[in-house]
Amino acid sequence: MIAKCTFCGKEQEDFMGVYLLKNDGSTNYYCGSKCHKSHLKLKRDRKRVSWTEAYRNMHKVKIKVKTQEKK
Repeated sequence: MIAKCTFCGKEQEDFMGVYLLKNDGSTNYYCGSKCHKSHLKLKRDRKRVSWTEAYRNMHKVKIKVKTQEKK
């Protein structure tokens, strides 16, 4: 099962984070404590945090891939 983080949008195959089950039946998955605290405790907006997928989509930022040239 592939789980997608509710806050940052990162996808993980294996369970390594926190599932939060609400009383209304909805589930939130957080990939780590950084996302969990940012969303619930600090109440940060995912569109304003630069390391989230929502920020990258909104600002059209592409992830730079480092490549090594062979000589």
